[in-house]
Amino acid sequence: MRVESNVIGDLHHKSNLLPDGRVEEMIVLENITNKPENEIVIKTEWEFPILDIVGRWHPACRFDRAIRADWCYGEKSVSAISAPIITFFNENGENRGTFAVSETLKEVRMNLGVHEENGTMKCTVWINVGKLDSNNYTVSIISDFRNISYETAIGEIVKWWEESCGLIPAEIPSDARDPMYSFWYSFHQQFTDKEIEEECVRAKELGFKTVIVDDGWQTDDTNRGYGYCGDWEVAEKKIKNMQMHVQAVHNLGMKYLLWFSVPYIGMYSKIWSKFQDKLITTDKGQQAGILDIRYPEVRTYLKNIYIKAVKEWGLDGLKLDFIDEFYERSDTPKPNTNMDCVCLQTALDKLLDETIKELKSINKDILIEFRQRYIGPTIRKYGNMLRVGDCPNSGISNRVGIVDLRLLSGKTAVHSDMLMWHKEEKPEIAALQIINCLFGTLQFSVRIDDMNNSQKCMVQNYLGFMNKYRTLLQESPIEAKEPHNLYPEVSVQDNSTKIIALYSNDRIVQIDSQKEHIIIVNGTQAKEIYIKTDKNINAKITQIDCYGKVVNQEERVISSIQSINCTTGGRIEILKNK
Repeated sequence: MRVESNVIGDLHHKSNLLPDGRVEEMIVLENITNKPENEIVIKTEWEFPILDIVGRWHPACRFDRAIRADWCYGEKSVSAISAPIITFFNENGENRGTFAVSETLKEVRMNLGVHEENGTMKCTVWINVGKLDSNNYTVSIISDFRNISYETAIGEIVKWWEESCGLIPAEIPSDARDPMYSFWYSFHQQFTDKEIEEECVRAKELGFKTVIVDDGWQTDDTNRGYGYCGDWEVAEKKIKNMQMHVQAVHNLGMKYLLWFSVPYIGMYSKIWSKFQDKLITTDKGQQAGILDIRYPEVRTYLKNIYIKAVKEWGLDGLKLDFIDEFYERSDTPKPNTNMDCVCLQTALDKLLDETIKELKSINKDILIEFRQRYIGPTIRKYGNMLRVGDCPNSGISNRVGIVDLRLLSGKTAVHSDMLMWHKEEKPEIAALQIINCLFGTLQFSVRIDDMNNSQKCMVQNYLGFMNKYRTLLQESPIEAKEPHNLYPEVSVQDNSTKIIALYSNDRIVQIDSQKEHIIIVNGTQAKEIYIKTDKNINAKITQIDCYGKVVNQEERVISSIQSINCTTGGRIEILKNK
């Protein structure tokens, strides 16, 4: 690896072979004397031959698993956007090169692309250290070429961040994994306290344990912009008494989370005049500014808003939105003496650290939701719920988002984006959306008073199934086949049970003859599922539809390749005879 920097000082580089076979490149800057206005950058370069590589994975890849050329821009991460890791894999999902950087707070750009002249992967990583508060700096880069699964390679980077880089994730309360009802897609900004409470009664009956009230509680304006954000006072035409309203929901046995847009301060807010000269930028389209959290008084204002809301209203958690807007633009003011941070990412880390510590002193099990793209190891220190980015009515987006987050997030609770569908949708088709979310915590946003009894029965069936196998589905290591094909088969297992979800027709599922109980969930409209075993298995096979009703039950010896009938959105359970 070649290392260079514009630093004025001493640069040291050492390669260490780790006991597990990975290589750690450690880069140390000492005796730095750069002038304050100079932005320190470290550049590293290396290459390796492209052999048996079919695709690449990184935290923000979404549907794009293609290998890029070396002249492409590359992947950027900061504390609140993605994370500095890229994995290359082959057709069988085996690791063919995983690379990660210990710097997860400041900007890192990873450009790992095909060098056309010789068929190598040319790798360039820029670490934008920026301005430092000390005259020393250390960063490490891990290279992993072991022949292991891509899931394992990513998971061990996650452990490295946690154990070697000191990025200890927040503890996860049990409530963080309970199914949640959200008012965003179902009501958007148009609701009253009475409507919320009535819908919560219906949600509780279906099996939801937590409610999230989204944008709209703080304003009577329904134009979707953020011109009225910043004061965070309750719109009394909607909610007459927030404390009593939250208590009414608590009396139903439900938790209550409230949405806040962290960076936005609206042009029509009362606080605008106080902070209009302390902005990163102004977004006229949103009719709002982005607060400059490098000012300590701005961070204190935001922190006190959340503390007051939790204390006075009895909230169980907060949905803190849009923190990926805290980045520098061309019109962002330069640092000045009234700021106590020169780096926005450092300021964001301070804001979250100060805020979460105080919130936990009020409620040690406070629930904090962040969503894609702000899902990396620095953010995991503060958020105990990471949600898929907005993808209304898109099961495939939820599936891909949940798997990507599960791979990156260790034990942190991973949530689906809120489910929604047309009120006339067939229950078995709606069930496919839920099955796409099987390996995460379900968030739901369908108006329950618009649902027919068949839809309700289907939802109750899958909420019951997901609750019964919650630990296995949400906390066991996930195996997601064919990342280049967007995970057509996903599974989890323990010593006795394996749950497999299929998202592609006519796949042949390999059955483990040692497992006592195998559940195959049909996330397609196929009417039969193909299974394969190397040993004969004498088993009872139960076919269950999307409502939880047993359609058929039979004793069968499973051998070689066989087909089993299955309904759309249903499942089959194979119980090995002893």
